[in-house]
Amino acid sequence: MALEARADATAREQARVICLLEEKLAALSGEPVERRLAPRPVVAEPVETVSRVAAAPAGTVDAAPETEAAVEPAEEEPEDKKPAAEVLTIAPLPVVTISKEEMADVLQSARARARAAAAASEDEERPKENGKRMRWLAVAALALVVLFLCIGFTLGNTASATQNDRMAQWQGAGISHRHVAQGALAQTIASADFGDAKAEARLALAYLRGQGVARDAGAALRWSAAAAQAGEPVGQYLMGALYQQGEVVKADPARAFAWFAVAASHGNLKAMHNLAIAYAEGLGTGKDQAKAAEWFTRAAERGYVDSAFDLAVLYERGAGVTQDPRQALKWYGIAAAAGDQPSKARAEFLRGQMSADDVKLAGDAALAFAPLPALPSANTL
Repeated sequence: MALEARADATAREQARVICLLEEKLAALSGEPVERRLAPRPVVAEPVETVSRVAAAPAGTVDAAPETEAAVEPAEEEPEDKKPAAEVLTIAPLPVVTISKEEMADVLQSARARARAAAAASEDEERPKENGKRMRWLAVAALALVVLFLCIGFTLGNTASATQNDRMAQWQGAGISHRHVAQGALAQTIASADFGDAKAEARLALAYLRGQGVARDAGAALRWSAAAAQAGEPVGQYLMGALYQQGEVVKADPARAFAWFAVAASHGNLKAMHNLAIAYAEGLGTGKDQAKAAEWFTRAAERGYVDSAFDLAVLYERGAGVTQDPRQALKWYGIAAAAGDQPSKARAEFLRGQMSADDVKLAGDAALAFAPLPALPSANTL
């Protein structure tokens, strides 16, 4: 009886161990709890084979052959009739074993499934977060664009209004209130103080002409010099005119010629005309009628009336150019069409000295004349 109880305990322990291993394997492989808890099919237990060997009495030579038979239920024998000794042998149950490699494969498979599940959840969340970010970025960009447009429109309107006010103050119809003139002068002074070359030249003209301020030759010279040194062509022309006239500073034809040459090279028409006169009369430089004709031509081709008249005189006399009455009549006619009275008188005189064909050709050339554009930056403030 003790052996049978021990065998039953061993069988129950083996069954418990097998169940624990199955539960661990199911947990690692992701088997649902319901499936693990479901009742398992009943499997018939193997029939135990019992060998009973009765101890033979001492001194027995021949022993009966051993026989194995299935245990049949029989009536329980009395205690005094049982053999002296019995040996009970129980066939061991199969033991399920799992190698380390198999256990590592199971763990690796479980980890891979867990990682795949985590990655899938992250992939599902990432598009949502990216979509939200893109929507917020689009809204922020649109708000910035609207803000910049509003600022641009505001600044553009303000700058345009300020520029229009200044132009109206300086180039208006001549009717302006006193406080408006004072405001324009204050703005010009402020711009000149900050180094604006055009404002410096404007301020020099204001002091020369007494526009909005008392005439001040010294101030006009200072602001003209500042504008000229900054490369402003109008300021350079003013410096040449001041040295030519000799009213503000001592007359210096050489310095006047130098400033006229610089301003003319930058496209100032008045400087071109005065430079041509300096070459024609030898003021501050050697007399050179050819260069005088060259600079008169440049200014006249750009619509400067005084240069057109002087160029006609050179063609009429043949000074610096080949004498050509037809070219002279052409330039007299161009200047006369612009309202120059001396040119009109000289044109009438020449017509009486020339043939009808030459008069017609000269008149047609004058009518077809179209001045070249002058550089606004070199001639206006």
